[in-house]
Amino acid sequence: MWNLYEIEKRYEEQVKEIERRSRKAHWYDKAEKRRFRLLPIAGGLSLLALVVIGYFLY
Repeated sequence: MWNLYEIEKRYEEQVKEIERRSRKAHWYDKAEKRRFRLLPIAGGLSLLALVVIGYFLY
């Protein structure tokens, strides 16, 4: 006879592994999208900082 406790335990381990992999994949996917969105914002902020520095030095 099969031990249902062992089968359930293995099933839960597999589910945890799948969840871990999906969170990791989602994190990397999210990081890629976020990086491309922040690039124009960072460029705009650095341009604004240069304008402000130039204004006070002039």
